[in-house]
Amino acid sequence: MEPPVRNSGLMGGKFLRRQVQKKPDGSRFGPSDMFVGNQVEFVCHKFLLLHADEFSYRFMENDDKTFPFSNFPRLVTQLMSKVQDIKRYFIAEYSGDGLINIDQFEECCRHVELKFNRQELITLWRKIDRKSKGKVTFTKVIKLASDVPLHVSFGLNSESTGRRPSCSEV
Repeated sequence: MEPPVRNSGLMGGKFLRRQVQKKPDGSRFGPSDMFVGNQVEFVCHKFLLLHADEFSYRFMENDDKTFPFSNFPRLVTQLMSKVQDIKRYFIAEYSGDGLINIDQFEECCRHVELKFNRQELITLWRKIDRKSKGKVTFTKVIKLASDVPLHVSFGLNSESTGRRPSCSEV
C-alpha cells in the first residue's frame, strides 16, 4: 500500500488486490508462468521475476511437474549429454583458480550450447553449491554431468534411475 501524497503526481493506494490475473492474450496465469527470469505483465505493467525465496525454490523443485524449469532430472540429463564438451571447456577455455560462481557456470553452459533459462541454472546451481558458498570447484560440475549421485537429486529412487541402490543408499 502506497500512502497517497497530495499534489505529488503519483497515485497512492493499492496497485493490485489478490485476484486471478489474466495474461494479455486472455488466458490465466498459472504456476508454470512464475519462474526466475520470466517477464509477466499485470495491468499493462511488465515485471521481470529476478529472485525467489528459499521456500519458493524448494516448493518448485519438489513439484517439477507443475514447475518444469525446476525439473532436476531433466536438467541433469541435458547436462550429461554435453559432458565431453564441458570437460573440453574447462581444459581449453577456463582460466580461473579452479573455483567457479553461477555466472561462470552460465558461461560454460552457453559455451557448450546448453540453453538454460535463469530458473534452470539456479536449480542446477543449488544442487552443485549445496552449502551456498557462492563458489564451487569446476570438478563438481563435471562430476554432476558425468555421474548423478543419488543424494543430489530430488526424490529420485532406484526405480526411476534404473540403478540398484547400494547398501549405503538404503
